[in-house]
Amino acid sequence: MRRTLLTCIALVVAICSYGQVAYFQYRVVPQDREADFVEKETKYWAKVAQAAVDKGKMASWSLWRKVGVTEEGAPNYVFVNVYDSFEAADPSQIWNSENLKTMGVAPGMVETNSFTKIPFDYWLQMEDMIPGDYKYALVNYAMPKSRNGFIQENKELWKPLHQKNIKSGNLGMKSWGLMSVVYPTGRLARFSVLTWDGFDKISDAMNYLRYNPSGMDGDFQEVVSKSKMGEIMPEGGFEYSILYELVHRIAPKE
Repeated sequence: MRRTLLTCIALVVAICSYGQVAYFQYRVVPQDREADFVEKETKYWAKVAQAAVDKGKMASWSLWRKVGVTEEGAPNYVFVNVYDSFEAADPSQIWNSENLKTMGVAPGMVETNSFTKIPFDYWLQMEDMIPGDYKYALVNYAMPKSRNGFIQENKELWKPLHQKNIKSGNLGMKSWGLMSVVYPTGRLARFSVLTWDGFDKISDAMNYLRYNPSGMDGDFQEVVSKSKMGEIMPEGGFEYSILYELVHRIAPKE
């Protein structure tokens, strides 16, 4: 049975090192409350995340906004909390009373749960990446027949091609990564792996997506000739590709 990703919109941030894990929390924010939501999260709750990151309790925190509309009622924002390991992913070390004091106001005055919905959340682990800074992330979701085959081919065949393109700058890509879902999983899961392509400008992302036969150079054709994705994903490729824009990011201070 074909599994489609009609209700899942996720985003990936540039994660510092392999072996890290990420918690994605999706939010549905009403259009008339978006400005209020963004202000409270970036002006107040981001301070709590910064305190946790400064203490080494969290690797990074970020908020992303979906570009465009994919489905009515689908999540339009996602939080990404990154940890060094599952053992380090302890909420009591993040959202505790000491860190909450950094907001400077009572938490109840800036809460956002009452006017937003959390339809689902995900835990993922990093499998591979080409680090880089970017403002837009194109996330490609997949439910391959062989998850191991998908991961290995992306690491061994597609990653070198992406590295070359990122270095040359001819496609506008700034970063690339590969993650696998840890939880939830199962026969009805929305996806089991994803890749992302990072860009500085939305125009670069759109040019990357558009049909462009002249952009299929010899290196690309060689990779395609060696690829086994037709067997790994026999139902026709990615379940969905979604673009998100970075709203705010908290990372360790240099």
